[in-house]
Amino acid sequence: MATGSPRTYLTPALGWCLLHGLCALPLFGTELLRAIERAPADPRVALAVGALVQALFLGLVAFAVTLPFLVLRRGYVWAASLVTALLLAFLVLDSFIHASLGFHVNGLVLAVAMQASAIGETGLRREEVMEIAALGAVVLGLDVWAGTWVLRRFATPRGPWRWVLVLLLLWGGERVATAYLLFSAGESVQAAATILPLQPPVRMNRLLATLTGRPASAGLRFGATPHAGTSAAKVAPSEIHFSRRPDVVVLLAESLRADFFTPEIMPLMSRRAEGGTAFLRHYSAASSTDYSLFSLFYSLDAQRRDAVMGAGQTPLLFPVLRENGYRVALLAASSVDWMGLKDTVFRDVRDGLITNYEGKHRVKDAAMLEDARRILRETPLDQPLFLFVFFVGTHFNYDYPPRAAVFSPAWDGKGSLSATRIPAEELRARAQNAAYEVDLKIDELLSEMETIRVNPPLIIFSSDHGEEFREHGRVGHGSDVSSSQLHVPMVIIDGQLPPGRVDTLTGHIDVVPTLFSLLGDRHDPVLFGDGASMLTPDPTRYLLATVGWEPRYALIGQSLKVVFGPAQPGTLITDPDDRPLLDASSRFADEVPRLLRRLRDSGSAPTSPSPSPASP
Repeated sequence: MATGSPRTYLTPALGWCLLHGLCALPLFGTELLRAIERAPADPRVALAVGALVQALFLGLVAFAVTLPFLVLRRGYVWAASLVTALLLAFLVLDSFIHASLGFHVNGLVLAVAMQASAIGETGLRREEVMEIAALGAVVLGLDVWAGTWVLRRFATPRGPWRWVLVLLLLWGGERVATAYLLFSAGESVQAAATILPLQPPVRMNRLLATLTGRPASAGLRFGATPHAGTSAAKVAPSEIHFSRRPDVVVLLAESLRADFFTPEIMPLMSRRAEGGTAFLRHYSAASSTDYSLFSLFYSLDAQRRDAVMGAGQTPLLFPVLRENGYRVALLAASSVDWMGLKDTVFRDVRDGLITNYEGKHRVKDAAMLEDARRILRETPLDQPLFLFVFFVGTHFNYDYPPRAAVFSPAWDGKGSLSATRIPAEELRARAQNAAYEVDLKIDELLSEMETIRVNPPLIIFSSDHGEEFREHGRVGHGSDVSSSQLHVPMVIIDGQLPPGRVDTLTGHIDVVPTLFSLLGDRHDPVLFGDGASMLTPDPTRYLLATVGWEPRYALIGQSLKVVFGPAQPGTLITDPDDRPLLDASSRFADEVPRLLRRLRDSGSAPTSPSPSPASP
């Protein structure tokens, strides 16, 4: 239908935009249905209807974006079609990110995407990303072509404004209804009401309480916020003196869960661990690498990261090592030139840092081992060496050579962008094979170190964080404060530490004070930061962990875990392994004073905690 006014295209443009908005329902369908099933029975139908209205609202937003392009007259057809095609592309991308990480595209996601090594650090293959981008461009082009045909075919002088008004009223009603559901059913419905993008929760508790004459639904709610201020070390590097100076090697395996450190999956390191001390309840401070490494090297709670780095503070560890005569060498196949780590955590030791290795994960790890061998040979035997080695092989997509194909059936590593649909047991098997390969490489390095350096080193073995294989609906890390993403192995092998197993809670914030204690320093750990010495762990303490990317926190104790924060719908009370507790409310009430004190004060244990020695 040929017309002279671009306004004749508005009605079909609205319909085309609404159709694209409805695409959000199948794209987010699995998560949406899961969230609705977890909600109380009574509001489930209302939540499903609300999701339909929310999807229509997304189309209405796209339609509003097209209106300024009316000035293009006949060009409006192409502009409106492009806008709706971009809406679909956004929904596809956002659904993938939400399924993987649990939150929508935001400024942080864009900042991560702008990192130079963004693709490599996510574990995606560049070729695969290019293939998907090419396919997406073709689909985008076809969508634009189809949109121009629809707008021209169904052009009409009838305006769309009545329909726009109806949709606005529907959306307003949905917002009020959602506010009422939050009022009557509590935070249990928030997750289902915020699955689709651009749907922030609406609360009208005070108004609804006045109108209904009854209070809002009261569930468990821990409204405290962790202190995020700066916390500098209270002792100068020159004041810390070591009475012994063995070589120290810190081994980190990317994304390695605690339950992967077994004789079946990592037999060689497990055998070595029999001569050391294994800390069975050790937790990372964050489920994302940059926050986790911050906490490990600074001995500070991870949520302090932005404030501390913004103040220009660097870790106490590295200048202390150099004051005590150590050569400091840091090798990271898992790149630390990422989210500012190289210029903050490692700023004082950039001359000793090698990162940004190229190739597949196994190739990066092999190249890193070559650098490690060179450093072992170059360092004089009379100079102590601090060697940090960060393996990437256990990071998604869990790359390994044929020699490590031990567990099957395993995912073949192809189609990384669709990993959320790969069977969880196949993902686990591939990750276990990657851990088996890293175990071989670790043993190669330690064997050569023992040969080249003669004297046995002090060995610390752990991971930056864990990994989830759909235990809570996600794949990967950096999306939750679940046990699978935070609970990591920790082994210390040193002649000063008797072999055994410690079942008392410890964390990454404790690594630096523990190392200083093992090397003979006598300062109180509270002078270094928030950590405590793992040599005398305190069974009454709580560790604080965070996602890092968003304000979701967990206070983890010996037998209780509290998940809370602005990004967490409600307060979740479980045991440390995320299992529900029948007496959650009463135990939470008993622990509130201790929990609040943990958030108010530093994370260090008392200066004289009840010792919990290693049990043979």
